[in-house]
Amino acid sequence: MADAILVQPFERYDAAHPDYPVQLNRNMLVPPSFTATGAIPNVRAVAIVGARDPVHEAAVFARQLAFDLATAGITVVSGGAKGIDAAAHRGALEARGATWVVCPTGKDRVAPREHRDLFQEIASSGKGRLIWPFADEVDAKPETYRTRNGLLVALSEAVVVIQARLASGSRNACSWAATLEKPLWVVGALPWGHWEDAFNGSADVLLKDRKANALGSAAQLFEALGLPAPPSARKAGKRARGGPSSLPLSMAKAPVPDSTWSDDEIVMFSSISPYPQHSENLAETAGLSMGSASTALLTLTLKDVVVEGPNGFFRRRTVA
Repeated sequence: MADAILVQPFERYDAAHPDYPVQLNRNMLVPPSFTATGAIPNVRAVAIVGARDPVHEAAVFARQLAFDLATAGITVVSGGAKGIDAAAHRGALEARGATWVVCPTGKDRVAPREHRDLFQEIASSGKGRLIWPFADEVDAKPETYRTRNGLLVALSEAVVVIQARLASGSRNACSWAATLEKPLWVVGALPWGHWEDAFNGSADVLLKDRKANALGSAAQLFEALGLPAPPSARKAGKRARGGPSSLPLSMAKAPVPDSTWSDDEIVMFSSISPYPQHSENLAETAGLSMGSASTALLTLTLKDVVVEGPNGFFRRRTVA
């Protein structure tokens, strides 16, 4: 019991419970029993999962995406693991939105133990939920992670995978997405080779094997979900207040436009983030024509404040 989350009360749910989630009745052949820190409402939810040891930019992407989704009223679902999962949960918390942790243990265990405070914060947030699909004293093991993945996918209307290894829990979540016919989005595909070097091109394999969608920006996902443009993709001068506290220091150190910068360059630069986005998305975000956007991007690249990657993707240059 030493590991148990302190928030009370807990409640056990099975298919006969009057508040049993309709998502699970609809998606699971055998609706599982589970314990939770509150009712699981029938709301729009998106799962964000990925590497436990992501590169910094990937974690920033996950946190910003979760922040944007939570700001839009979408519940962020993940598994509470290190890396991408934790970044997603924290992004949703910073937006004062809803996030659900589907745990690989029973409620009297915590995995990973160093996330006990994070889980406590989520359970205490009012909108957050901890969900345990096992008996109270079950420890985490490979089969419980696989079961956990099925539940978090079933609760979500789409799944976003960020920097997954070829053999990983995230790949198992992709399999569940295919089984349950949920839209699957993958971040870290070929255009982001500098993300994928340590991951053996796993995103490309996912795109080929699972008929996944390559995700280059939050705006793409929001459009697919039928949502207005996210805060991170609004035009210059209309940025949302606040935002994830984890944005890299390089953003704070970004060069300040001076009299040598054109209006198009200023608008374009303010639209570019530390993670790669396609020039077409950047033009839309900045409210520029493709011709004007291309000229501004070329000039910013020559100024050495923007990095051009393959296939028309651009990002801000990071500062060590």
